[in-house]
Amino acid sequence: MKKILVPVDGSGQSQKALGEAVTLAKKFGSSILLVSVVEVESEVSYSEFGIAMSGDYAGVRDTLIGLKKDDRQKILDAIVDKLDCTGIEITQEIRVGTPHHVIVDVAQTAESDLIVMGHRGLNPLKRLFIGSVAKHVVDHAPCSVLVVK
Repeated sequence: MKKILVPVDGSGQSQKALGEAVTLAKKFGSSILLVSVVEVESEVSYSEFGIAMSGDYAGVRDTLIGLKKDDRQKILDAIVDKLDCTGIEITQEIRVGTPHHVIVDVAQTAESDLIVMGHRGLNPLKRLFIGSVAKHVVDHAPCSVLVVK
């Protein structure tokens, strides 16, 4: 087990999962790849907030994505700073897309040996309608998945 992927959304569950991953990495000499996913809201969401669907849409969308990426970077940095990661190679990626698709894609591309993730993240409403990210990842991951409760 050389490469451990840990999806992080800032929730307590994702932080707990990272703690487990750090423990495993120290035990097995693994590296950790943190991935945080910025979701792109649909055009319907923007129109609901009164943003006109015009040429300005792309600019507004890109600005919001940029702000969310900056926020995610701060979250990742703060979480890593809290843990004793001495001797562990940790890399970070912030991606844009649908969380379960991005996590599975990164696991495959990075040739991860294990994904360690929280059972529940930050969005209970989406979980109600489309299911949990963890379930989708477990069903489609190219490697083993440890779901931390």
